[in-house]
Amino acid sequence: MAEQARTASGPQLENLLYHRSREVLEAVLENPHMGEQQLAVLLARRDLPREIVTRIAKNKEWMRSYSLKVAVLKHPRAPRHLTVPLLKFLYLFDLLALVAAIGVPAELKRMAENAILSQGEGIALGQRLSLARRGSTRIAAGLLADPDPKVLAAALGNPSLTDYSVAAALLKETATSHLTDAVIAHPRWAMRHPVKLALLRSPHLSLARLMGILAEISLGDLSDLAADPRVAKSLRGYAARTLQARRSLMKAKYL
Repeated sequence: MAEQARTASGPQLENLLYHRSREVLEAVLENPHMGEQQLAVLLARRDLPREIVTRIAKNKEWMRSYSLKVAVLKHPRAPRHLTVPLLKFLYLFDLLALVAAIGVPAELKRMAENAILSQGEGIALGQRLSLARRGSTRIAAGLLADPDPKVLAAALGNPSLTDYSVAAALLKETATSHLTDAVIAHPRWAMRHPVKLALLRSPHLSLARLMGILAEISLGDLSDLAADPRVAKSLRGYAARTLQARRSLMKAKYL
């Protein structure tokens, strides 16, 4: 069967691409009739042995093909030391597809996200808007720092975004007043507890809004806020007074 695999062509070769024997598959790779289409069929097999994926990825002639680069990167059994160098060749939305692909190692997805975020404002506005709407949690969170309000609004509307991603963005030293204002005005985020706590630690929060949020949080959160050195001294004092007043009310209620 292996010898046949080295010389087969047409439908016979196509059938051998689905063979389960590693020996036969290794012989298939030596077949001169193997082209980009046949290799793509092989790489579409999730059960393809790691050794076969490795042989394909190491073949410089085959790896000149952009589509085969993408197929190797998406294969769950592709060795990391061979896939990482291929990331630099991928176009923006193929990187995004890699992040969303099933079976791709988490570390490789993270590196693809890094490759996207590192391009920053070098990405055209329309593409940034699409990334903000469709990107992963981490990509959407990274775009909360975008200077364009349309991108910021799109990122806040991303269904993958989490409370803690928004809170973390608000707590960054580089967070802008535009982000604070957009979060406060957003119906999805303004009422989320972790986001409220992050807003209270934002230097861009107005006093009126601060007072409104203080009235909504627990005594424990108030105590934490009053002792947090990241919060302006005047606001810590206000939180401490609010805490004392609420404790006094509670005490009087039970007397």
